[in-house]
Amino acid sequence: MPAIIHSGMPFAKVLYLGMTALAGILAVVLVTLHTGCSIDDCIGASLEAYRIWYWLVAIPGLCIVSASLGYVSPRKAWIWGLAPLVAQWLWEVLGSTTVGTGNLGPFAHVVALAAYALSAIPGVIAAEIAAYLSRRKGTAV
Repeated sequence: MPAIIHSGMPFAKVLYLGMTALAGILAVVLVTLHTGCSIDDCIGASLEAYRIWYWLVAIPGLCIVSASLGYVSPRKAWIWGLAPLVAQWLWEVLGSTTVGTGNLGPFAHVVALAAYALSAIPGVIAAEIAAYLSRRKGTAV
């Protein structure tokens, strides 16, 4: 098993990328299930609950995943911070019934992508710090 997870292998990078994407989608799904609303149909207090759970639980959890993978695979560690949020954006684009149907049309997807890109900054920072520590310690493979 350790030979399969060796970070120098291309298969491991694909496995890590899939894990981070799945973690991003799982975070959104769990927040949606916990608050009872999605970002598409929340109003008032439900929207606030969604935002609180997303920013105080989901984003720190994704930072932990990103930092873990940044430590294990420090080369281009920024990918581990960006991948979960890109997966969330794709999840929203493919599953959304309201984004892109209003006056903005497909431009709404670009705005949502920009919002997710900004949300990825904490994960990218966490992954890069972990990658730096891994390289400094000499445990990087």
